[in-house]
Amino acid sequence: MIRRAVYADIPQLRRLFTMLAAELERGRTVAYPVHTPDDLDAFTLWTARRLEVDPTFLCYLAEDDATGAAVGFLGGEICERALGTPHIFCAAHWLYIEPERRGQGYGRGLVRLGCEDLAAAGITHVEVGSIAGDPQWVARGWQPYLVHHVLPLAAVFAGAAPERPAPPPPVPVAPPVLTIVPPPKRRRPHRRTRPLPAPPRAEDTGT
Repeated sequence: MIRRAVYADIPQLRRLFTMLAAELERGRTVAYPVHTPDDLDAFTLWTARRLEVDPTFLCYLAEDDATGAAVGFLGGEICERALGTPHIFCAAHWLYIEPERRGQGYGRGLVRLGCEDLAAAGITHVEVGSIAGDPQWVARGWQPYLVHHVLPLAAVFAGAAPERPAPPPPVPVAPPVLTIVPPPKRRRPHRRTRPLPAPPRAEDTGT
């Protein structure tokens, strides 16, 4: 059975949200935002404050027809944007069916009942977010229109640091000219020659 959730369903909604958060943590490729045990209490309190009180909060429960056990839920809210049309739209936050109950029409039943209430409220569009790498919504015909990116503040701050001026280009230096100087010629040592003997004189020859 598919029906609108009531305040008495909060324990079952809390159990199903616990399963949803655990499955998200196992399948996400980017660990952001991280779900902690504190989120379970925050979800429970947020749901308890709005269920059956706030007409902009929409929540539905799927039950097994034989046992009456809750097997899935759908939750979202009617939102208003300051810029862009449509100004009023539905943001679907959670759609979860227990793994062993999937493929049995519970998800489609939840969506149909939610669409009936949205149509009665004059809502024309539904927006849904998905984790990075999850192709199921595109495969069902949903059109992505916005991609969120995340970066730690320290990294954003580092990326916004003023750029340092580029250093001046180096002054070109002409390559040194290689001059080949021939080695000095070795001088031969001066050889002293003996003087030639004087020619014999006439008196020395006895003529």
